[in-house]
Amino acid sequence: MREMKKVQIDLSMFVALMGTLTLAISSKLIFDNSISNSFAYLLEISSILIYTIYFFKFLIHVFNKSFVEALKDPSKSSLYSSSAIAAALISLALLQVGIPGSSAQIINSLSVSFWAISLFFSLFFVIVIPISLKFRAKPEQVTGIWFLPSASLFVLISAGSIIALKIPSLTNLIILLNSLVFGPAFVLYFLTLTLVYYRSKFYPINEKKITPTFNIVLAPVAVSILAVISMSKLFLKNDVFGFAELFVGISKLYSIMMFGYGLWVLAGLILLYLRILKEHKSIPFSQLWWAFVFPIGAFTLATVNLYHFILSFVFIKYIYYTLYAILLLLWLQVFTKQISLKIKKRENQ
Repeated sequence: MREMKKVQIDLSMFVALMGTLTLAISSKLIFDNSISNSFAYLLEISSILIYTIYFFKFLIHVFNKSFVEALKDPSKSSLYSSSAIAAALISLALLQVGIPGSSAQIINSLSVSFWAISLFFSLFFVIVIPISLKFRAKPEQVTGIWFLPSASLFVLISAGSIIALKIPSLTNLIILLNSLVFGPAFVLYFLTLTLVYYRSKFYPINEKKITPTFNIVLAPVAVSILAVISMSKLFLKNDVFGFAELFVGISKLYSIMMFGYGLWVLAGLILLYLRILKEHKSIPFSQLWWAFVFPIGAFTLATVNLYHFILSFVFIKYIYYTLYAILLLLWLQVFTKQISLKIKKRENQ
């Protein structure tokens, strides 16, 4: 019997979709005019089509021997959670951006389908990846990519909460699932934060090579704010456990504290990138550059939600407008560089 061929997949495409989808949702929520909505629809529909194509390739890869081997690689395994994050963001985009000409029933059905994909793979990878890495990883192999499994749970919670608000029949199930998922999401995030902080202080980092992954430190901060705010909205509508007011109060305090922490992280990242550019003159372009986009997009969405649900201060509005401008410029730069790189590769073939 012949050995099965190794099937590889480019996981960076899911990371690219993550950043693209946050840009689509941000465009709709912040501006909501004909131009921004058309732009959001274009990004959303393109992302859905690309995700569908890559998801089938992903499934083929999952049933291949190379998948098991990849899960044992500390530098790559956590990237698999990007497939779950992208699915949850598509679910969010469907409900918050919509599709022109589609009925609410179709949009709701599609949203639940992508949420179900995210639910399965978020839970699968958050269990399997830590087990696969046991005794295989070294401290110097820890990078910002390790935050993706916990980030996937937070995005899953956000998507589920919006679905529950739109489809009452799923409310109790999603409230229960979200409440259970909060535990591993927070614990895994803070455990990973400890590992990343420890690694950054005691082991050298190849800054020029993995610079874009530093941005991922901001991602779980942002999506955790989105998760607690979305759950607060859900509890206010359906107080299943009888502690809606307590949860909303705690979530508001948490969101404000983590927003401040996120601003601190963002300031630190800017200073870090300025130093790297000064020392290395440039940051070589690679597909890792997509890691610059999603965290900024997630923090933009977190800031918009913070403004509308907790802190309606004008300066918060200025912050999310600034973040959106950075997000748009980053996305345009990485997108154009990616296209140019592909054109050059084809010309050299």
